[in-house]
Amino acid sequence: MAKSGLIIICDNDVITLMNLKDSLEPFGFEIIPANNKKELFHFLQHYSTDFVLMNLDLQETDGISICLEIRQQKDLKQPFVIIYSQKIDDFIQITAFNSGADDYLATPLKSNIVAARLKAMLKRKKDQQTEKIIPQKGISIDKESFKIFKDGTSYILPKKEFEIIYFLLSNPNKVFTREEIAISVWGRVEVAKQRTIDIHVRNIRKTLGNDSIKTLKGIGYSIV
Repeated sequence: MAKSGLIIICDNDVITLMNLKDSLEPFGFEIIPANNKKELFHFLQHYSTDFVLMNLDLQETDGISICLEIRQQKDLKQPFVIIYSQKIDDFIQITAFNSGADDYLATPLKSNIVAARLKAMLKRKKDQQTEKIIPQKGISIDKESFKIFKDGTSYILPKKEFEIIYFLLSNPNKVFTREEIAISVWGRVEVAKQRTIDIHVRNIRKTLGNDSIKTLKGIGYSIV
């Protein structure tokens, strides 16, 4: 079976690591188990990684803090980061998404659902790479470096903020609801029910200026 991508799974529990490895490999994924943060970053530095799938609650730290570290290391190929946990309260999930996580899954994990989500993420990424983005309002994009250029100045945005700008620039003059943005960027409509998208848009405006994204009250966002 053709490989569907490389996943580093990080969990302190060896049995959980092996169970996840055995359940996801039949879907075509290559799996590298990491038992702690040190092993995780070692593998990230030595392998071209598509996904990091990790437990929220690790002995020496937590998955949200690790996600922030990954996003801050611009020399790393930025993988999709998926956090899983028994904790499902909104505050923790919003914090995870705001740290740069691409998904948050409640345990127990179902391997067929996890595999489907991961493959959907890769498909969206490949679709983005084939799109040609026309600069709008002085904003252009370098997809390889995650850099945004505005009026000759370059900016490096967190992954999700970059993907929001990318999505809006791909469809200039069109207004998107929060639900449409959530599905395109996160692959999950539930994200729209939280404040995650609004927080990211506010951060984008702080970086690129208040005129970078337009709000249509009661509808959504656009770049016009």
